[in-house]
Amino acid sequence: MMQWENTSMGYGVVARVFHIVIAIMVIGQWSVGGWMVGLPDNLKANTYGNHKTFGLILLILVSMRLCWRLINKLPDLPTLTPHWQVLAARSLHRFFYVLLIVIPITGWMMSTAAGYLPALPWVGKVAFPFFQAENFCVAGVCYIREDVGAITHDLHEIIAWFLAFLVVIHSGIALWHAHLKDGVFERIFIDKTG
Repeated sequence: MMQWENTSMGYGVVARVFHIVIAIMVIGQWSVGGWMVGLPDNLKANTYGNHKTFGLILLILVSMRLCWRLINKLPDLPTLTPHWQVLAARSLHRFFYVLLIVIPITGWMMSTAAGYLPALPWVGKVAFPFFQAENFCVAGVCYIREDVGAITHDLHEIIAWFLAFLVVIHSGIALWHAHLKDGVFERIFIDKTG
């Protein structure tokens, strides 16, 4: 029988589906993000619009996954796993959450600053909060809209490259665990909850 929640033995269906869907979306977003810059102007609008929409959807999914993670236990790692590896694995996963929230937010801020709002299905165009006609204001402190757009543009690109680097490392470690056959790799793809 399928286990929806995590157990000490493995990840449940919900966590595994989140992992796979978000991984596919991140790879797709990163690929399209790099490819769309070189498109002719007549093809850019739709591609950029879709990239922004999927970015917001990704932000929502990552937020949902984080909530699911907070109310579920983490499966135990093999008992002989060195403490430094446990710490490294937990730290990398937490860092992924930070990056997967910051990247869509910087894209959303950049788009709002430029006046090209992303759209969500059934909702329409959505501006990032705190933007006014000429400024971006938080807690009474205002910044020039164009400056915020330039900074978030650079951050969006730099952090996306950094995320790609970490995904390669994460994938390499996962493949190493598959080679070791220690059960870590299989937990995210195969139901090991029972």
